[in-house]
Order: sequence, then C-alpha cells, then structure tokens
Amino acid sequence: MGRSGQVKYLLDTHTLIWIAASSARLSDNVRQLATRHPATDFALAAITLLEVARLAQSGDVYLGDQPEQWLEDTSHRFTVLPLTPAIAWRSVTLDWAHKDPADRLICATALEHKLTLVTHDKEITRWGSVPVLW
Repeated sequence: MGRSGQVKYLLDTHTLIWIAASSARLSDNVRQLATRHPATDFALAAITLLEVARLAQSGDVYLGDQPEQWLEDTSHRFTVLPLTPAIAWRSVTLDWAHKDPADRLICATALEHKLTLVTHDKEITRWGSVPVLW
C-alpha cells in the first residue's frame, strides 16, 4: 500500500470504477494519468469503498464473481485514506449547498490531504473549491 506522503491524486468513485473497467468514458487526460503514474500516486477516500460496494450489491456495477475480493485488491492497490475527525468536521462545514455526504467526504478528504480530485462530477467542478482534474 502506498504512503500518503507520495499520493498526488484522489480518485472519485466513478473514476475508480471507470479506470478499473478501462471505460471509454474516461477523458484522455485521466487515461494518460492512470497509465503514466504508479498506483501509489493515487488514493481513495474510505467512503469510496462503501459507494462501490453499494453499486455492486445493487447490480449497477459488476465487480466479478468475488466483489469482496475486488474491494480487498483495490484497497491494496491504492492508498485508502481513512475518515478522520478533521475530515468529518470539514465535510459538514464546507461552504457548499450539495448535501450528498459521500461527495462531501470525498471533497473534504482531498482538501485535508491537499490532493487533486480526479472526477467528472459537474457539481464538484462547478463548486470550484477543490482542485479537479478531468
């Protein structure tokens, strides 16, 4: 597992799924980023694992015959940044009308760790308070 000292980017949930699936929905920028940088340059907010698990359980994404193993492998491939008291507090005090707790936690995680968020989420991009790459 990578150390947070070398992490540069935080992957949003859909970005992680699309990278894992080599989806055509990835921008050229993100596709190049994912192929040119080692996995240790990327992190996930802990809530992302929950979001992926929920999507798999509901049938919205397919993680193979062993979804728990997919999640386990992913947690070893990328640094998983835990929910800390600072991130929790920051997520509820963001100057942002968006109410989705997962998005708020992901943005707060990026801000607390001074990471660029790799996301196609228009709401986050429009908000403009977290560095975004797409």
